[in-house]
Amino acid sequence: MILAWPWFSLALALPLLVRFGLPPMKGRKGGNRLVHGGFPLLQPQAGQPLWRMMLCWCALVLALCRPQWQEPPIIHYQSSRDLILAVDLSDSMRTQDMLDDGEQTDRLAAVRQQISNLVASRPGDRIALVVFADHAYLLSPLTQETGALLTLARELDFDLVGRTTALGEAILLARQHADPTRPTALLLVTDGRNTSGNADPLTEARLAAKAGIRLYTLGVGADPDTFAAPAGDADPSAELDEALLQQLATLGGGRYFRARNRGDLAAINQAIDTLEPLARPQILSRPHQELYPWPLALAWLLLCWPARWHIPLSHRPSHE
Repeated sequence: MILAWPWFSLALALPLLVRFGLPPMKGRKGGNRLVHGGFPLLQPQAGQPLWRMMLCWCALVLALCRPQWQEPPIIHYQSSRDLILAVDLSDSMRTQDMLDDGEQTDRLAAVRQQISNLVASRPGDRIALVVFADHAYLLSPLTQETGALLTLARELDFDLVGRTTALGEAILLARQHADPTRPTALLLVTDGRNTSGNADPLTEARLAAKAGIRLYTLGVGADPDTFAAPAGDADPSAELDEALLQQLATLGGGRYFRARNRGDLAAINQAIDTLEPLARPQILSRPHQELYPWPLALAWLLLCWPARWHIPLSHRPSHE
């Protein structure tokens, strides 16, 4: 609650200024006193009790200050854009080679955290979520419902769409659900190569660029020297087709990123925020509800309440 006109609270001291600031005048009775038609009401024997009049005055001053209950502000975001996140849920995302302060987790868990952070940091943008493996599926259309997107990001699982990787279909599906009237960026997250689907990734990247979609690609997977699992000299990212991902980013006018651990994913989010600037919030209005009728009603009630309230006692008839 706020006071729209807080300076009127200075009127609380007005009775004291009148009482002690004005020079007294000689009355007919009782010596020097302030003569005014309303002053006798302050005397308990003549009118309302003093405490009641003080409370009434405070209520009137509070009403004059216009107390308000403010609702959450209506915010409009300037320069907002659309962001489509396409996440690989193929079987290889189970590989536990993502390190964070010595803790080893699987790739999808790290990507889930990255997506959640990215969604939470862009409340002014419309974001869509696409998942792909054997085929691509739209998990969420473009929306600004950040809470729903965070819930979907936390529920990403391997068993949703299959075991292989359909990069071309993911780009195709993103292009089909993009808004051609708004600036759009596509972030393609994968740890493998195109092994499924009927769409060619390079062709779809060219078509996406013609449609005004900027394509960013993110390759996930550790290097052999950072792989924590006892897998010998095996390369955990052997299936990652970095050459293709770089080609897709070049054709789409974007950039290729490489994530070897969770720290890289956090840095990639910062880079994306730089390349795709965040929307600037602008408060359009702040709805409020006026509360001054309540103290005004209290003051009216105190004025109308009888100075002395007598409750008549019922007399029982005496039986003689």
